[in-house]
Amino acid sequence: MGRPKKNKVLHSEKEVDMTETATENEIEKVRTELDVVRLECEKAKKDLEELRANPKREYSEKENKIADKQLTTIVVNDGLKDKIEKQKAYDDVVITGRFMNRRHPGSSVKLTYMKYMTDPVKWYTFEDGKVYDIKRGFADQINEYYYKPGFSQSQQQLDPNRPQSIICDVDTSEKLYAFVPVGF
Repeated sequence: MGRPKKNKVLHSEKEVDMTETATENEIEKVRTELDVVRLECEKAKKDLEELRANPKREYSEKENKIADKQLTTIVVNDGLKDKIEKQKAYDDVVITGRFMNRRHPGSSVKLTYMKYMTDPVKWYTFEDGKVYDIKRGFADQINEYYYKPGFSQSQQQLDPNRPQSIICDVDTSEKLYAFVPVGF
């Protein structure tokens, strides 16, 4: 069996003429596109000349509202940036404390810390009962975010016409880890 042989295709004069007309059509398309771009460029030049001739124009009420809104958001964002910088300075203060592993007492644990977008991700390994110097923000994270949730159910009869969750409260008091400051 084997592969079938490839037949060589010979180009005739007709095929060459067809490629010449194809390139002429492509050239004509490009020329048309250039003409459209030239017209748009001339229109843009006229618009610029009109703007230069009349530099001061009256703004509509809608444009004024938009400009005022942008200015107020800039001011609010500046205030927010200041607030974030103050919080970051507060969180960057290094404190000394004892790490307690309430989940598995006596064993070590590896935790990550990255509070702000500009902070690198850092991994810390903590031994139960040892004293460490860490940032205040990380200590707050250890004390507040690592817990085993406990769900309590409501004792009320549920209305079948208004479905709702049976869970009425989440208990966050069972902490997995604790960081207790030492040496006040």
